[in-house]
Amino acid sequence: MPPLDPNPPPFQPSGCFTEERHQQFLKDHDTGFLTPAELNVLSDMLSKQNRAFAWDDTERGSFRTDFFLPVVIPTIPHVPWTEHNRPIPPGLEVEVCQIIRNKVKAGVYEPSNSAYR
Repeated sequence: MPPLDPNPPPFQPSGCFTEERHQQFLKDHDTGFLTPAELNVLSDMLSKQNRAFAWDDTERGSFRTDFFLPVVIPTIPHVPWTEHNRPIPPGLEVEVCQIIRNKVKAGVYEPSNSAYR
């Protein structure tokens, strides 16, 4: 990880950390808790490390399997229980279905043949 520069240069968009996201970041974090100089240092760090952050689900990634092995959950033979799905309120159905489609498209949700839902 590169060291923090206490006197960073003016903001330069890089990768996923665009000017639009920078402006939103400043708007969201300009609460008075951090000084303008501290916000500049933080913006510089975010710009240099922009690939470490997912700004939305489409930019989400996974850990490298050579560093982190996939998780295997051991189970014993059993009969899966059955529960009914909870209904989606009709007024929210379109919105909920769109959220689920976006999650599937981004790879957050993946197909499964599991007996559990």
